[in-house]
Amino acid sequence: MSRKFDIVGAGLGSPALLTAEAAQALAHADIVLADRRLTAVCPHAEVCAFSEMAARAVSSGVPATALLVSGDVGFFSAAGRLREQLLPYGEVRLLCGLSSMQYFCAKCGVPYDDLCVRSLHGRTGSILGAVSYHKRVFVLTGGKQNAQTVCRALAEAGLGGLTVHLGENLGMEGERVLTDTASALAQQSCGSLAVLLIEHPAAANACEPVRDAMLTRGQVPMTKEEVRWVAVSKLAVQPRDTVWDIGAGTGAVTLELARKASDGMVYAVERNAQALALLEENRVRLGGYNVWIVSGQAPAALEDLPAPDCVFVGGSGGSMGDILAAGREKNPSVRVAVTAIALETLHAARQALGALGFAEIETVQLGAARGRQVGDYTMMTANNPVFLLTGRSSHEA
Repeated sequence: MSRKFDIVGAGLGSPALLTAEAAQALAHADIVLADRRLTAVCPHAEVCAFSEMAARAVSSGVPATALLVSGDVGFFSAAGRLREQLLPYGEVRLLCGLSSMQYFCAKCGVPYDDLCVRSLHGRTGSILGAVSYHKRVFVLTGGKQNAQTVCRALAEAGLGGLTVHLGENLGMEGERVLTDTASALAQQSCGSLAVLLIEHPAAANACEPVRDAMLTRGQVPMTKEEVRWVAVSKLAVQPRDTVWDIGAGTGAVTLELARKASDGMVYAVERNAQALALLEENRVRLGGYNVWIVSGQAPAALEDLPAPDCVFVGGSGGSMGDILAAGREKNPSVRVAVTAIALETLHAARQALGALGFAEIETVQLGAARGRQVGDYTMMTANNPVFLLTGRSSHEA
């Protein structure tokens, strides 16, 4: 006997919003399986916990089985997992449903062809990076990361004035759609499941490199753009990385790192009061809201920070070994980059990396010269040469 399994996107859980194809599949199935909250879509469905759904479908022995899943089968759905479990037993079809994103964007009159889409439902993480670098962000919320918590995080980061659309119980009785600022919605109680559409017209361009002229410098030393670009490239920062920037200064490297870790967080550690003020000014000026400023001296200031994927050390305050050891202790696979101008700093960094068992240690000297106009001529003026050391932590060390 050939068997057929239809995994059906139930959309928003309302029979009125089912596709015609989905309704036909449910009507013709010998058995329909659904968790309790989706039985409104198909009253004759057998209630079945999702964790048991594949096994129940296989054991039923009937030719045609329909399995209801919430939303659309291709949008943060468990349908893919069900499909893999059922494929050995027969033909499996995925029938799409109306996603909460499509429905809510239509409600708000907003196109979704250029949306940044993120899910915090049952997940850890932050959307500060996504909001920093995208003009519109759609967010699925739930659990500890509910809509109120997300709006509060936006407000605390300095984005409380952004326009946010909130949707609850979409397509169902008791549907609620609100539009207000993030700060206002942070004061609103909300259900455990909700969606947000966040608008940020002035979002920064994560693909644009940070130029020296874009930053306020004051009297604080700043790593020049040519060195920043090489250092950040060699760190191989990934979009979801957690990054430490030790001795962040004006935030020049910090903000470059933040654009690479566009879905992660950068923790900028700085002890100098003047530098801290410039760091905050540049964070707002360049729109790097996925930067968390830590006032204090490393390594003590690192104790409560999350484990880093990458560490950049632009200033160690004489504690190079302890700083690198702190990063390695929290993540045995951490990647590091250290800049040094003085030979003594270079020696200390090289010694520390070797003693801590870092692998693939590389030392590069970088020198850049910039042209300046002198009458009718262009003269090249050299910047101070900088040493750049990179390495990754070795598990075996």
